[in-house]
Amino acid sequence: MDRKFLPKQIEVLNSIGKYRYILYSGAVRAGKTLLLAHAAIRTCIANEGAVGLMVSYTTPQLRDVVFKTTLQELALYQKAFNDAGIIINLAKWTNSPGNMTIKFFNGSELLFRASDEETKLRGLTLDFVGMDEPVDIDESVFKQLMNRISGGHVKNPFMLLATNPDNENHWIYKYFYRNPTEEYKVIETSTYDNILLPNYHKYIKELEENLDEDWIRRFLKGRWGAFSGQIFKEFNPDKHVTKEVDKMPFTHYIAGVDWGIRNPSAIAIIGVTRDKRVGVVEEWYHSGKTSTEVAKVIEAFDKKYHFRKLFVDRTALDLITQLEQLKLPVHKSKSDVKSGIGRVKSLLKSDHLFIHPRCRNLIREFQSYRYEKDRYGNLLEKPVKEDDHILDATRYALATHSTLRLEPVIGFVKKEMWDF
Repeated sequence: MDRKFLPKQIEVLNSIGKYRYILYSGAVRAGKTLLLAHAAIRTCIANEGAVGLMVSYTTPQLRDVVFKTTLQELALYQKAFNDAGIIINLAKWTNSPGNMTIKFFNGSELLFRASDEETKLRGLTLDFVGMDEPVDIDESVFKQLMNRISGGHVKNPFMLLATNPDNENHWIYKYFYRNPTEEYKVIETSTYDNILLPNYHKYIKELEENLDEDWIRRFLKGRWGAFSGQIFKEFNPDKHVTKEVDKMPFTHYIAGVDWGIRNPSAIAIIGVTRDKRVGVVEEWYHSGKTSTEVAKVIEAFDKKYHFRKLFVDRTALDLITQLEQLKLPVHKSKSDVKSGIGRVKSLLKSDHLFIHPRCRNLIREFQSYRYEKDRYGNLLEKPVKEDDHILDATRYALATHSTLRLEPVIGFVKKEMWDF
């Protein structure tokens, strides 16, 4: 077959059958999607009646990258069979909305599903799973698929994850690096390892000259870890993420709301104690929701938590109007991003802010939120406007929150006036 493999890719293919969970952690142009395609095709051809699943974050990514690459590589296998004089039609496929499937000559089947349609992943009985860029996929999907690979047609069922690295608090890092068992295997690679790239030296040099230090470390060298320029360096998951939030003696609840048209809408629900500690007890994070739909969700939350105040993105005027009509205690968010960030940093530093583990998106955004850099690599006092939706909602709610109790402040003012 007219396809060369890199040593790390060969190591991955040789690990199939020896390990149940395999992570191919690499940078850009490390051949991750291509590797997934070959692992799936080889398994389907070698095991009669096998059922495999290819998963990606969204349908466009699944269709335009994973499915397309798999068909391209399948053509190479077909050519190899033809050249060897083996007259057989390896596979037929279907590519229609909601149904991307490849059916092989021996009864094996390869399904393609997006993780944002999680309901379609339930109830499947699988022999293997390939996950493309699972760094973007929720842990709940991984856990669900762990229970789906029961086997039957493949001697050793497996899951192969091919992804770029992220921070060390991501669920992938937890499973494969922090607490791995003998069922887990990690194979790391980088862009530098892919000597098969056209104009290899020129390509690498151009990337090094045009990418900042963070991008080189993550997307060229394939390293896991925090970004430099991280805004909330005070955030410590071991300290600030805890189930003890459920036991905190809250006196009332507030909420922050960030509404998006193309971007996800997010709601952060926060409990406040008498001593001014706060706990993020719940988050709501969904894409493609209208302001009317979001207003109904907030109304339902209010029936549960009886919010004292609701802080909403000041630009979401339609949503604010609807919430006012529902007679909810709505307030426009403050426009000063810098002071809001300062307030959250203060709460973290003083250990007055805690987050329940169920708030996965907020935990992730706390770790990835960072400052922009200029073309010389210098940090700017301006956050990167991406992947910050539930964090913005939290900031809106906490921007006016003080860790000082009212009584001591009043006493201090009275004393100063008397001394004067």
